[in-house]
Amino acid sequence: MPAKVEGPYKTLGEWAVERADMRIVCECGRTINVPADKILSRFGRDSSVQQAVIRLRCSTCRRRGHATISPISVLKR
Repeated sequence: MPAKVEGPYKTLGEWAVERADMRIVCECGRTINVPADKILSRFGRDSSVQQAVIRLRCSTCRRRGHATISPISVLKR
């Protein structure tokens, strides 16, 4: 299954404006929540969300491009 993006964002800059964290769920079952600022520092504001998710590699199964990402609200910082 190719990477899947759930949510209205096209670029990471749009994602950051909403201050939404990113939930990444790999096909192997690993789930992590990543703060928006960490994603921005790694890929930059102008990167497309689709390009970023394709480049992410799961630290459990070591595969790329097999994740679903979705925005999650930031409750506290």
